[in-house]
Amino acid sequence: MSIVSATECTIYSSITASVSTILASGLIPIVQDRICLICNNNFETDLYLQQQVTFNTSARTIVGTSSYESENFLAGDDIFLFNSYRNDGVYSLESVSGSTLTLISGQTVVDELSGASVYISVIKWPLPIKHAASLMVAYDYDVRPKQAANLKAHSLGPFSESFTTGSENPYGYPDTIMQFLIPYRMARIV
Repeated sequence: MSIVSATECTIYSSITASVSTILASGLIPIVQDRICLICNNNFETDLYLQQQVTFNTSARTIVGTSSYESENFLAGDDIFLFNSYRNDGVYSLESVSGSTLTLISGQTVVDELSGASVYISVIKWPLPIKHAASLMVAYDYDVRPKQAANLKAHSLGPFSESFTTGSENPYGYPDTIMQFLIPYRMARIV
């Protein structure tokens, strides 16, 4: 399950798009990646395995050397994958059977025989993050396309508007939305 569903976007925000339009826009995975980057947090749990795995594109599977099922990975879980050659990222599980994880329809991996020790962790998205993600999707869908690039403020007669140029934060979201993410930010050591 993604950070937020299209239905939740319509509940937690005043987005003008329908559920099917939100899904078709592809904004949810983009916002999900942005939240992970902004927070420097992949929202991993202590439920993880580190092992050699094989990735199969046509079957949408990740096959390990030990059982995911016995470790309590479940269908519907989101997982964070790290240290593969080509498949690092967040994925949603359709099913778990022994040492095989099958991804939901629409997601895929790149064929890869792993020699690396790949880290796979179950993700738990905090409930308040759903609200922030919904507001970010609504902002990207309804507000961002209407803004002129790099414009801080403009006025026309009695009408005027001000908005971010993107300099306040790397993705140009208003501070009112970014405030929701503060409790989930992790320090970045460079």
